[in-house]
Amino acid sequence: MLFDALLAETTSEGRVWELSTLAVYLGGLLWIGLRSAREIHTVDDYTVAGRQMPWIVVLATTAATMVGGGASVGFVGKCYAIGIAAAVVTCAWHLQLIFTGLFLAPRLRGMGLVTVAQYIDRHYGELARRIAVVSGAVFLVGALVAQMAAMGKVTELILGFDSHWAVLLGGAVVVVYSTVGGIRAVVKTDVLQFVVLVAGIGGASAWLVWKNGGWTELAARSEVGLGSFDVADKWSWVRVTTLFGAFLLGETLVPPYAVRCFIARDEVDARRGVAGGGLFLLLFLPVATFTLGMAARVEPEVQAAVSNKYQAIRHDMEKGLQAEAGEGAAIEWTPGHEQSAREGAAEVAFPQLMRTTFPPWLAGVMIAAVIAAVMSSADSCLSCLATSVMEDIYRVHINPTAEDASLLRVAKWTTVLAGVLSAVCALVWSNIADILEFVYDFWAPSMVLPFLVGAFGYRPARSRPVVWSMIGGTGGTILWRFVLESPGDVSPALFGFGVAVAVYFLTCPLYRGASHGRWLRPAMLSDAAAVGKEEE
Repeated sequence: MLFDALLAETTSEGRVWELSTLAVYLGGLLWIGLRSAREIHTVDDYTVAGRQMPWIVVLATTAATMVGGGASVGFVGKCYAIGIAAAVVTCAWHLQLIFTGLFLAPRLRGMGLVTVAQYIDRHYGELARRIAVVSGAVFLVGALVAQMAAMGKVTELILGFDSHWAVLLGGAVVVVYSTVGGIRAVVKTDVLQFVVLVAGIGGASAWLVWKNGGWTELAARSEVGLGSFDVADKWSWVRVTTLFGAFLLGETLVPPYAVRCFIARDEVDARRGVAGGGLFLLLFLPVATFTLGMAARVEPEVQAAVSNKYQAIRHDMEKGLQAEAGEGAAIEWTPGHEQSAREGAAEVAFPQLMRTTFPPWLAGVMIAAVIAAVMSSADSCLSCLATSVMEDIYRVHINPTAEDASLLRVAKWTTVLAGVLSAVCALVWSNIADILEFVYDFWAPSMVLPFLVGAFGYRPARSRPVVWSMIGGTGGTILWRFVLESPGDVSPALFGFGVAVAVYFLTCPLYRGASHGRWLRPAMLSDAAAVGKEEE
């Protein structure tokens, strides 16, 4: 058979190819970072790339940032376990990018901002700014830890390396090029990672469809099953709808995407780049991940690996349940436990597919593509975190008159320390899905409504209702997630956002004008007052 011939190379030859491809790729990233350091002369160069990026570069870096470990490896496994519903809910990520690009990106680019907290401060005042700084830090640290954990898990599953060493090695590469080159290095490496991602994931999907005789033949296989095309086959409609809403809100204007608006050459490039990135991913990624998940179902080696992983997970879960119930007590294995074990086992589907199904040359490209997916998200979070510490904390609270050299030192040291701490945390907390779900839950309730009000219905009198909505939404999320434990499959992010909206509309009639107090006065009013005094 043709496919047997393609896979007939020795294990050692395949291993050499895979490792060589990965080594060349990582070396290329470091080279780009070191070259980018020569272009860093000011803080703007380090944080917003001099605001010089054309729309096609913005598109590539936006798309690369979106496709992290969860969106690639994680959701191929979800599609394997769940079917088309897993691909459908990911469309929410791409739709929010299209919305952001069309309606918000031009406004953000026109303001000349550097961080999300500056936008919040301008519209809603100091208290809201501090909430935004904390919310942004929680999101960025959580997302960074998740991507670091993904580096370890992916490398261990695919190459067999110890995940701890993989986290440290991959994290070191990201930290080095992000530290020396700032956002310029991040954007340049993102462009390379975008090309590798599209070539790797797209090429692998096409190869598997061809290998199985076309999409019609693949879909007709009994292992795939008609249930795979039923959105509500494994997940309830409530879960699908709320998860879609959580994904839609959970990444809306998070700092890595806001920065893509800031770095564009002008408002037009910001709109085309961010919206174009969302549109490209909407047409490409759900189809590709669903195809990979269905193709994995028909491979006997993948089925065996997933089955073995399921048995190991079930054994561990039953052991934990027995410990909770007490020795000798009966334990109940519920449908929820079963689904959790099945979904957890499916995480090995994509790595096993690469190791056993692809020829070595394609496996090498795919390994680079998966590592690219993880690194492109990790470097963006790292860069945004350093910028926030420098602009929102150091420049505001510690040294308002700091010069560029001092600010750059702060940003670089923050990058190093945040990278090291995130890698350490990733060695302790390695459940990628749980980490991402946590950060989504706390971003949307506090931050999405302020952006929407600021863009489409802002008046100074509405600043205080927005601040109360930020506080109420966060409180609602804490109550729903930790006290009530998310009843009815309703996402805490969606519930918290609903509370935020309710608080906003309930408090709007209570205020007729803007606050003049220190904590609630919008910065744009203070700036306007200062300009008026100067003119007098």
